Amino acid sequence: MKSYSIDSKEITGTVEELQSSLLKPFHFRPPGRAKIDTIKVLSLFSGCGGLDLGMIGGFKFRKNNYAKTKFEVVFANDIDPAATKVYNENSKYFNHNILEEDITKIDCKSVPDFDFLIGGFPCQPFSNAGLRKGINDERGNLFGNAIDIFKNAIGKGKKPIGFMFENVRGIMSSKMPDGTTVPDEIVKQMEELGYATNYKLVKASNYGVPSNRYRLLIFGFQKDLGYFDYNLMDEVVFENEIPNHKHQPYELFLGSLLSDIPKDAPQKDEYWKYSPSGQHMIENIGVCVDGVEALTKFKENVPLEEISETISTGRSWKNMDYDKMTPRFKKIWDNPKKYHAPNFYRRFALGEINGTITASAQPENCGITHPFENRRFTIREIARIQSFPDDFVFPYTSISNAYKVIGNAVPPVLGWVIAKSIEKFLSEE
Repeated sequence: MKSYSIDSKEITGTVEELQSSLLKPFHFRPPGRAKIDTIKVLSLFSGCGGLDLGMIGGFKFRKNNYAKTKFEVVFANDIDPAATKVYNENSKYFNHNILEEDITKIDCKSVPDFDFLIGGFPCQPFSNAGLRKGINDERGNLFGNAIDIFKNAIGKGKKPIGFMFENVRGIMSSKMPDGTTVPDEIVKQMEELGYATNYKLVKASNYGVPSNRYRLLIFGFQKDLGYFDYNLMDEVVFENEIPNHKHQPYELFLGSLLSDIPKDAPQKDEYWKYSPSGQHMIENIGVCVDGVEALTKFKENVPLEEISETISTGRSWKNMDYDKMTPRFKKIWDNPKKYHAPNFYRRFALGEINGTITASAQPENCGITHPFENRRFTIREIARIQSFPDDFVFPYTSISNAYKVIGNAVPPVLGWVIAKSIEKFLSEE
């Protein structure tokens, strides 16, 4: 099996069926794996460090400790000063600085030797929240620069063990000029370089992240190692008793997440205020039925069914009075089949797992609104939704930048599951 992709019809119709069972699966692992003590990582498009933190481990997220892994980041790069500012500020977790540079200007010869490459090249060209220009966006071909760095390493006789790229699911329908999808183009190029490459769409909440965030993971390993087994990610979750969407979902519900934020947690009261029009919409949509009292019950671990019958009932623009809707929303309301009745201004309830937090953090496009307070989630609240530890800080020159870098980040807990699954894949056992 070289690769497997899913067309858009299958994604929307059966995406739940794509997720692996959490029962410990059987899988074949090619024999002869050498024991590896340290895996040197080259991190490209590193952002504020979510994936890097997950790959190296050594952090705590709520009740769970995510121990140090065998991975060591030897080089990190990003072009966004807002992201590098955050990365460098968190020296508690990173004992190296990130290079702020355009990847197209990096001299491949200056890149240190590495064993494994990771990168989430810019997702905006492929994202449903963006303009979906795909490879026609100048950022849509940046994966080619990452591959060039990979080729240079091979040319120096330092053939890496493998790589992992991640991106939004929208990339699965983005195509090259010849009609090949971007993921399949990556598979083709990396297979030609001698790497067994495959990919899968995953949902972050299946791997310990309190967000129903879908990402495409593309793994490649030297051909003698074989194709990556995605069931290993489920094994890591199972063996480490990580709360997840299928088992122990209580810990991922928004109420649980908001109930135990430490009083001294940094940036717990900082939030980006809505524009007057956005504030008007939120106030007219109204708050979720269950508020402070229900939140207290989450802190006491009261079973969901005993908290409230409406604990999982969220809200959106559809809860507004028709007379208070703008002409635009009245048009959508009047013709739902034409507009597919989108859930704009989504407000998740305490008994739900939050949706994807986008980089733009606009209430129209993502569930960024607090369930019973008429405001955006605070910086600490969205950091938790993305599974960052409470002491990971997000310094900013503009508060919108803090939301942007968190929304762009790979959730650290997902990164940790990825790292541990790679360790298992490379182990000789």
